[in-house]
Amino acid sequence: MKEFFELLRYDASDIQMKFSRSSIEGKGTSQEVSDFREHAVQSFVQKYYSFPYRISKGGIYDSNGQRSDSIDCLILNPNHPNTVDSNGKHSLIIADGVDVAIEVKPDIANKHELIRGLIQGLSVKKLNRFDTMFNEKTTGKELVEHSKKIPYFIFTMKAKNNFYDSLKEIVQYYLENNVRKNEQLDVIVIFNKGIIANYKYKDTYRWSINNHPDEVKEGWFYEEWGEDTLAGFLFHLNRVYPAEMRISRPPLTNYFTSKKINVTPIAYAFN
Repeated sequence: MKEFFELLRYDASDIQMKFSRSSIEGKGTSQEVSDFREHAVQSFVQKYYSFPYRISKGGIYDSNGQRSDSIDCLILNPNHPNTVDSNGKHSLIIADGVDVAIEVKPDIANKHELIRGLIQGLSVKKLNRFDTMFNEKTTGKELVEHSKKIPYFIFTMKAKNNFYDSLKEIVQYYLENNVRKNEQLDVIVIFNKGIIANYKYKDTYRWSINNHPDEVKEGWFYEEWGEDTLAGFLFHLNRVYPAEMRISRPPLTNYFTSKKINVTPIAYAFN
């Protein structure tokens, strides 16, 4: 459906403009600039995850009392308690009601900014949802553990010119710190370029790009979405295991079928 992709390209132009104007609208302070950029991503996600989904930001707690770092954009499942305070902010965000955590990092070509995003991701991945939609006897322990983790995305406007150089820094950090697969990030969205996707298990997802069977996907892949990268962003948001099982497939599922992209394996899954 070409109209779907055309609309998303207009959304991309809007995000580009908001990021470009953020330093002016934020009056030059780093926190205000950051807030404007976060809001641009939050507003986009909100368009495609309307009520009863809610978009929030902040730290996440799990039932063991562990808390993540503050995350820029959180997609709250409809089952999340309405813990909104008098200022309109969530006073408590719980892991069992978070579908996806998205951190906005304008430039991961900057290694310090990239590593900071990875560390924030680790704080999310240390949390555990209490319940899972899978049975260990039928799906295996790995998939059960994977579904208890909150999916973690980084949204960036810029990476290194050769995306593989950014990936090498990610893999190096994870190897040096002995980070297991379940604690690694899931997706990096590089605005108007493409997506670095971490397909952790052969059975991780229920449908795939270009109608390839899921079993061919395991490891790190680069997907060349180009000007349709926002569509790729939504594609991956629709693929995650949510906090609560959906009764049916997400409504946007069939709107990606007309898009054919190049998918390049760039590293094997590890740990």
